Amino acid sequence: MAKPKIDYSGFKSFVDEFKGESDRAAVILGAAKIDSLLAQILDRLLLPSLSTTDELLEGDSPLSTFSSRINACYRLGVISADFAKSIHLVRRIRNGFAHELSGCSLDSGSHADRLKTLLLPLRHLPFFEHFRGLFFGEDTPSNNFKTCLSLMAGRLESLLHSIKPISTDEVWNFTKESWADEALTKSDEPDGAT
Repeated sequence: MAKPKIDYSGFKSFVDEFKGESDRAAVILGAAKIDSLLAQILDRLLLPSLSTTDELLEGDSPLSTFSSRINACYRLGVISADFAKSIHLVRRIRNGFAHELSGCSLDSGSHADRLKTLLLPLRHLPFFEHFRGLFFGEDTPSNNFKTCLSLMAGRLESLLHSIKPISTDEVWNFTKESWADEALTKSDEPDGAT
């Protein structure tokens, strides 16, 4: 299998813009980026809509929320359970920041606890420390969160570029070709129905 290619310059632009943001802006923008990537992945994976508007991904549809997109990507086997749980943590942090009027910080309260849980699978990995040092600098809650979200975005970008649409090779039609056979009508057994 070919190694997925990502747009490194686009990714670097996102990281460069993202790294100067406040905690609130980083959480809101980072979560929006992850949400957008999940929507693009689902759009690429699913068959085209039968109507001019997408009845699954747009507006007030079943897959229009961040939570439903995470769950759908997991249930369709596109992301692992651990990845889905991590993205749900980002969603919860985002929701907390969106509802607090002031004083939002990643280093206190429930946000710090969620961030600690989010970072648990990453903290021991040398690549995490290297990536954070390369793009964000010192070991702070804000820099750790931005590093984590950037890595998530990078993984989802790679997935987006490598995912193949659902195959229509084995779709079930309403009618069967054999139903045109006169011999089926002479039988008392409705075997041809299935």
